[in-house]
Amino acid sequence: MTYRNRRQFLAALSASAVTATAGCQRSLGSASQSHPVSEPISSWPTFRGEQHNTGYTGANSGLGTEPTVAWTYEAEGPFWGSPAVADGTVFIGSADNALYAVDAGSGEAVWTFSSDHRIEATPAYDDGTVYVGSYDKHLYAVDAETGEERWSRSFNGLIRGSPTPWNGSILVGIGCHNLACAWYANDADVPENGWVYSLDAESGETEWRVEIGTEVVSTPALTDETMYVGASDGVMYALDPNTGDERWTYETRDMIWSSPAVAYGTVYFADWNGNVHAVDAETGEEMWFADTAGRYISGSVAVSEDAVYVGNTPYNSLDDPTTNYGKVFRFDRQTGEEVWDYETSSLEVGSSPVVTSDRLYVGSHRQTEGGSSTAGMHAFTLDGDQEWFLEIGGRGVGSSPALVEGTLYFGGTDSTLYAVE
Repeated sequence: MTYRNRRQFLAALSASAVTATAGCQRSLGSASQSHPVSEPISSWPTFRGEQHNTGYTGANSGLGTEPTVAWTYEAEGPFWGSPAVADGTVFIGSADNALYAVDAGSGEAVWTFSSDHRIEATPAYDDGTVYVGSYDKHLYAVDAETGEERWSRSFNGLIRGSPTPWNGSILVGIGCHNLACAWYANDADVPENGWVYSLDAESGETEWRVEIGTEVVSTPALTDETMYVGASDGVMYALDPNTGDERWTYETRDMIWSSPAVAYGTVYFADWNGNVHAVDAETGEEMWFADTAGRYISGSVAVSEDAVYVGNTPYNSLDDPTTNYGKVFRFDRQTGEEVWDYETSSLEVGSSPVVTSDRLYVGSHRQTEGGSSTAGMHAFTLDGDQEWFLEIGGRGVGSSPALVEGTLYFGGTDSTLYAVE
């Protein structure tokens, strides 16, 4: 078991090996030059559907041209986290401190697991176990069938990012103290640090950890050779998933809450300055860079065979009576050229899109309760036309949808879990 921090890495490696923009160290393995989703998926076990975080289903949507709510499930608090769907069950955490397991076909409760604080992370399902982090500074391993705790681990930071199972390990970022987490972080008196951990999936014991200078709310993406994760120091890290050793870093202009997606030998992600980045997965060299002219991007990108999709939050000022609304963007996957954008009627698109071979689905939300803007779940054609919109109460939809076998699952800030066909 090894414990490493970034300062130790930087002391051990030469400057040329860790400076991404100057031609950094090549990864020990080669990243695939194809899309990792080559066949239609039949489950959605992690935050973005699978370990590469692409949010792509590999098939047609299977939904109709008008939304039909198949069922709803009411919780005690708003859903900000996103669902995972596996073995006929929807797993989702809530701000009411609970992790819910709901039958994917009927919407009937299967079990409820209680933590000591809100759950905004997306659960990850792997081999009969559900893994999820909480603001109570714990990561839990829960039996997927019974809801009984198998093990838990305490840390020195809140957990807002989602875990990624990989090769018998659970990889997760720790630490959240800015913006959405500030109130809870101050109350918990946690340090302004962050970590990336690899834990043994069976026991929860630490395999390795890397200390980062600030919070890590990004969800790791994994290939067979490399782990990618962003942090609020504005750096995208490429690490050896077996040891935690740093392979390269890529610096942006602002925080990275976005989770990286890996496809075609490229890492795609967004930063808090409203920019989208495409970085060579082996070297960390910039492939392209696109500016959405937004205030920030808190969600993650979706990557299909041809395009990269993401939503943003625009600039609005009390000094300017004009209201700007959140947009959804499509960029050419290879060049980064903007293909289209669609302005919603909501102030923020913080949800991460799901993309199919014929449709795009993404949620939008208000920044406060009330107001004149409308928010909810959007369905787009890949040409950028809004096909339908389902308005959701509360503050709308911050949850990122999961699409499995023709049903779209997502949580609403109205404390309701939705299944739409």
